[in-house]
This record gives sequence, C-alpha cells and structure tokens, in this order.
Amino acid sequence: MRRISTEFLTPGMVVGRSIYNSRGQVLLREGTVITKRYIERLTLLGAPCVYIKDARLQLPFVIDVLSNATRVSAMIKVRNILEEAEIAGIVINPSAASATVKDMVAELLRHRNTVVNLTDIRLDDDYLFAHSVNTCVMALLAGISLGYTRERLHDLGLGALFHDAGKILVPKAILNKPGHLSPAETEIVRQHPVYGLKVLKDLPVARDVAYRHHERHDGSGYPRGISGSELDELSQLTGMADIFDALTANRQYRPGHPPREAYEYLAAGGNVLFELSLVTAFLKNVAAYPCGEVVELSDQSIAIVLGTAYGFPLHPMVRHLYSGQTIALATSNLDVIRVLPPGEAEPLLRAL
Repeated sequence: MRRISTEFLTPGMVVGRSIYNSRGQVLLREGTVITKRYIERLTLLGAPCVYIKDARLQLPFVIDVLSNATRVSAMIKVRNILEEAEIAGIVINPSAASATVKDMVAELLRHRNTVVNLTDIRLDDDYLFAHSVNTCVMALLAGISLGYTRERLHDLGLGALFHDAGKILVPKAILNKPGHLSPAETEIVRQHPVYGLKVLKDLPVARDVAYRHHERHDGSGYPRGISGSELDELSQLTGMADIFDALTANRQYRPGHPPREAYEYLAAGGNVLFELSLVTAFLKNVAAYPCGEVVELSDQSIAIVLGTAYGFPLHPMVRHLYSGQTIALATSNLDVIRVLPPGEAEPLLRAL
C-alpha cells in the first residue's frame, strides 16, 4: 500500500485504505476500483491523496499507530463536541471529551513502539477535526516516550485534542478562507488561544494547553510571548504536534510539505522553539520518510521506503527501485539526500 496524490490517480487502481469524512461516512471503501468518476469526485471534495494497493511493489503492510476505526470515531466525536459547544453555549462537554481521549490513550499504549508512518486522508471541510485528532496522537506518543503516567497522558490528550477549540469563535469566512489571510485576518485567527479560555473553562488543564500551545521557548510565540521555564511540557508537546501536522497537511492554498521537512524544522528548533529534550522525545515517534516514498540515496541510486524502526526516524529500510536490493540505512553508509516529488516519482514507478 502506498499513498498517491489524487492528480496522479488513474482508473483501475485499487483503494488500499478506506476514506471517511468527519461525520463517519465512507467516501471510498478499501478494495474499491478507482474510476474516472471517483477521481473527479475526490478532486471536487478536496481529497489530496489516496492509499492504493500496488502488488507490483510488494510493500509491507504498515500498521497505523491508531486504527482507522478509533481515528474516525475520535474525529466524529471532536466534530460533535465542538459543534454542540458552538450551538449550545460555547462550553466543551467535559465527560464527552474525557471519554474520547481515554480510548485513544489505551490504544496508543498498545502501539508504544510504532512510529507514525501513515497520513490520514482529510477533506478540505474536515481539516479542523482531523488536525485535532492527529495533533493529539503525536503529542500522546511523545508523552509515552517520556514515561508519562496514564493520568498525565489523559491531561496531555485533552489539551492536544482541543488545542484549537477556540477557533469555533473565529468567523468561518476567515477560518475557511481558501487563500492567504490579510494581516488583519491573521490577527483575528491569532486570538483563538484566548478564545479557548472561554470554550474550555470547565477543563482547566486543557484550557491552559490551548492557551499556551503557540508560545515558544525563545519568547517569539503568542499570545503572551512567555519563554523558558514559564512554558509547561504539555503545551510544548502540543505545539510541536500542531506544527508537524499543519506543515505536512495539504491545504487549499498549498500542498503539504514532506514529513522530512517538518522533521528538520522541529529538529532545528531545539532550545529555540521548544526545549531540546522534548523535541528529541517527539521526533522519535515520526518517520521522516513514510513507507512508499521514493527517495534518492547518497550514492545517487533511487529507492522506495519499506518502513522505519522506532528510534531511527532518519534511517528507514529501503529497496533499490531497479536492483531490488534491500538496505537498512541505519547500518549502512548511505543516507537519503532527497524525496522525489510525485511528478518525478510516479513515472518511475509506472515504468517498473
């Protein structure tokens, strides 16, 4: 199974992972044969990519850190909770929020040594809800790496899952604007941590995380510009997860950045954007080169990524595209020097 941009889909390909919207409706079920009509529909809905089955490449089955069922269930619950708060009084329901996080913590603890290798397929209209779940997953994995107790993981999960809850008070015309925001619009969006204080008033730990998740170690963040020891770990882990997911997500106004670029951005931000030890714990859990990516190695050969072992995010297992030789980069003298963009990678894969 590998991920392919919607623009490179062709009729006859087979869906490798079901696609859902944030209401739990199945848009394309695993095993469905792609048709021209499906491609047009996915494009209209803003689905940036699809996982397809590709028997020719013989890629290993990749286990997600969170099952599709749990991920979709969490996204539905986040949507319902935020919509209920927006309509009925602008206060998050504590019991519903807590139950959602409890299920995620339990499942992630069972997969504690599995790196984030898969990217969820989100539609334009579902960005906030999918982003909330992804941010929670990655923050919790970092917390598990740091040896957090279940109680502390629960607190972290609540804060991460609802870090953007204040956005329900941001005008939809601004929040969903397809292009870049004006300076005035940007300033309105930057108020969402403050709005989170109101929305999360019955969840004190989550409220504090939502308020501080845009603060930075060097004081360059907002809304208060606090720094160093004034920042708590839960807010920093949530801030890192927020950045990583936002950078790698496809948006209406730009394609997502490769995970390697998001990885490097956070790695360079140790003791600048976030405390270095927390950055290290976070990056252990993400694959800089997800399974199925086509990469160029330092000997100029081209390979496809087969997977990444926990603790070696920059050194995946790869297979040479032409010779078929499998190489564990963690124990070789080769490195990945670049990820081939889809427009370059797809013709190579189809020519095999």
